[in-house]
Amino acid sequence: MSKPIIFTDKIDITYNLGKQNEFKANKGTTLELFAEEYIILFGPSGCGKSTLLYSMFGVLPPSAGKIYVKGQSIYDFTPAEMVNFQRKTMGIMYQSFNLINSITVLDNVSLPLIFAGMPSYVREKRAMELLKRFAIDHVAHKRPTLLSGGQQQRVSAARSLVNDPEILIADEPVGNLDSISAQQVMDTLETINSRDRKTVLLVTHDAKYLPYAHRVVHLKDGKLMGITANPEKKQIKKIVPGETIITELEQISRIYPYISPGEVRVKSIVNYLTQGLSFDQLSHLEKIVEEVMEGKISDQMMFDIMIAEQAEHGLGLTENVAKDIASKMRKIVFQSTDIARLRAMKQRGTPITSQDEHIKRIQRYILNEYDLNVTEEQSMVLGEAIEQRVLGFIKKEDFKEVLSAPLSEKGVGLDTKTMHMTARYLEKLLAQGVAAGSIKTGE
Repeated sequence: MSKPIIFTDKIDITYNLGKQNEFKANKGTTLELFAEEYIILFGPSGCGKSTLLYSMFGVLPPSAGKIYVKGQSIYDFTPAEMVNFQRKTMGIMYQSFNLINSITVLDNVSLPLIFAGMPSYVREKRAMELLKRFAIDHVAHKRPTLLSGGQQQRVSAARSLVNDPEILIADEPVGNLDSISAQQVMDTLETINSRDRKTVLLVTHDAKYLPYAHRVVHLKDGKLMGITANPEKKQIKKIVPGETIITELEQISRIYPYISPGEVRVKSIVNYLTQGLSFDQLSHLEKIVEEVMEGKISDQMMFDIMIAEQAEHGLGLTENVAKDIASKMRKIVFQSTDIARLRAMKQRGTPITSQDEHIKRIQRYILNEYDLNVTEEQSMVLGEAIEQRVLGFIKKEDFKEVLSAPLSEKGVGLDTKTMHMTARYLEKLLAQGVAAGSIKTGE
């Protein structure tokens, strides 16, 4: 694992230190942020999000602790070194745009390159390339006041990238925009992270933007309350086994705090079906999966949409990939019905044992998925562990321990790789079955 690109080491940030109106905005915050991550600092207004952001930018020295960027303690820099750091390493987008209204859009974007000593033709070429990329080159020679809010923020994004920084920070960049303009700007930041491979650090108090992040840093009253990894994005910071025992359903619900159990179910299955698609493709796939699960479209219609070109409102997938996704979906939805039935039996108070037909089928699904052969003794232990996990008596990590423990210690005796695959598949069945049960019972 590479070293973090940003590391805050137990920093305190206090305003009016030693005065009667002293206020501690951040309290002992320790964070590790890695290159190419999309990180969101999330919390209510006044929780210290922007304070922490500007401290990492180099304009707000901490009262205690250290801040390291690329291994360097930035507040040990000389003034000249700090200017160079802010110009080359960091780019920034503000909520209020901070454009100069007396000069053109092109000049606003190219302005930072003047301080880098670049000749005018190089500055204009670089600036125009960025304006074209963000589809605002047609307003290059207009004043910012003639632009919409969304266009001005895209100008701000272009300006923040003109020096090709490694890290882009954004302070509530869509706080003053309408919903359509906000979506355009958020999609732009997603592209900057995924295509340009820039580290993005964004501040927001709006939960609907959390799905863009790899990880969400939760802040409250100046304190770090926790960090949530987005289960729908391939993580850059490796998750240490045993670091968290929350289920996937809980994890998705934290990332998407306002969605229904049905929407949680859709997001879980899309996460299982595919990896490596673009954000737009994933969003489109979610809608298709939701319609299939609600009976609005057939499996064949889903397949046709998946292989259609994106220009024709399809996903642009190959036939083999589309077939694989459709097959996985049919299988996981069908197999998860046993989970839903078991949960319903538990609610009714029906006695359930590892010999229940539903438990046996779930065990068979898992063994068949990975072509596993187990002895009768292993089968008995596995069945008991599945029963305990499905009924909520043990957590995911406890289940994995049983899978990997030797038979002599009342375990199944699976190797590490097989243990992880088996546990992952059961969690997928659980996510579908539990969520489906929640929909039916109104939980």
